[in-house]
Order: sequence, then structure tokens, then C-alpha cells
Amino acid sequence: MSAPPVIAARGLVKQFQGLRALDGVDISVGRGEVVVIIGQSGSGKSTLIRCLNGLVEPDAGEVLVGGEAVRTHSQADWRRLRQRIGMVFQDYSLFPHLTVTRNITLAPVRTGRATQAEAEALARQLLERVRLPEKADAYPVELSGGQQQRVAIARALAMRPDAMLFDEPTSALDPETIQEVLDLMRELAQDGMTMVIVSHEMGFAREVADRVVFIDRGRVVETGPPDAIFRKAQEARTRDFLAKIL
Repeated sequence: MSAPPVIAARGLVKQFQGLRALDGVDISVGRGEVVVIIGQSGSGKSTLIRCLNGLVEPDAGEVLVGGEAVRTHSQADWRRLRQRIGMVFQDYSLFPHLTVTRNITLAPVRTGRATQAEAEALARQLLERVRLPEKADAYPVELSGGQQQRVAIARALAMRPDAMLFDEPTSALDPETIQEVLDLMRELAQDGMTMVIVSHEMGFAREVADRVVFIDRGRVVETGPPDAIFRKAQEARTRDFLAKIL
């Protein structure tokens, strides 16, 4: 039997003030797979990825991790999910009053996944990986946007997640710092990390994605390998979207 998806959604529906942000979305991500979600602003991309992490509670449908459904009204279930599925936001969301090391070690220690000494040793390893070892004792305000985002990625990796979710991780960055974050994400993909990425970086999607999902008006319009989507899209709506941005 094939292994269940690391993370999946079935029939997700979410409404905000009568507007359907998600309208029966299905998505499934296998181990080691990189899925990039594309679509215009307001299409439901960020709502979908936030539903996968429980930051937005779906009105209908289900989220599954390792084949097991999350009880959508159970905060305990969502807390357990977040220990297995890392999340990186647009705006970094670092704690401004904590040093870089404390930002990285906080969750592993509080959840009992590591002792303080173990978490600090791992933080040093991760800061080497994201090429910021000299920033261990710095505060977020002392870092550039790109550096803060790399620390946010290190913080998510500190929980040793089964998968990582990225919600437009470069959208708040200056052009000079976008590349350093994308380079790090490329390395994670090469290392086999399971990732779901909402992004407007089409060149990155072409290069890194195993599968691209195009969402429009809360629905999955088309999904397939990057070459199939970017060069041979089957749906007129997909071709129209790509014609405007490529």
C-alpha cells in the first residue's frame, strides 16, 4: 500500500461575510513533494494554506495529516498538527523582545520536544544552515527583512516538521533580499523537505515545484507539473492568468 499524504485537504469550504474564499478545495501532498500554489490576489491561496495549519477554521471539509483527519473544532488537534507542520508567514512573525536564539528555541522547549541545551545546540546548527550564525544574540529589529525571514524558517525547522507551509514568504521583502530566501527554500527542496508554497515567484515555481496548483475564485482550476502548467495549460482561465504575469 502507498503511504498516505503528509498533508491533504478534502472539500474545504470557507466563507467570509457571505463570500466563498474556498469552494470545495481538494489538495494532497506526498512526502518529499514540493507543491506551489499560484493565482491572483484574493483567489483563496492564503486562506487555503492557513486552513491547512488551523489558523483559519474551515466551515466544511477536512484536513488530514498522515492520513488522519483533524477534528476541526479541536484546538488540541490543531496544536498537535502545528508541531508536525511548520509555517512561515509573509511578515516573519518573530517575537521582537526575544533574541534570534530564543525565537528559535522557544517552541521546542515549551512543547517538550527538546531540553534548553538541546534546543540551543540545534539553533546553532540551524543558524549555520541559514547562514546567520553571527546573529544568534541579535534582536529582530537589528536584522534585515531577508534575515528575519531566514530566522523564521530556522524557527519552523527547529520543530523538525514533517512538512513546511509558506505563505508568500518573499512578498514583504526588498528585491535584494528575495533571492537569499528563495535560495534557502531551494536547498530545503533539494534536501527532500515536503513543502506547500503560496508564491508569486513564477521562475521559482518552474524550477522547484514538483506540482503547480492554480486556484481561482476559491477553486482549484488546474494542477500539474510546472512544464504542463506554464507551457501547456489546458484551462483557458489558467492561460489567461499566466499571460498577464509572464
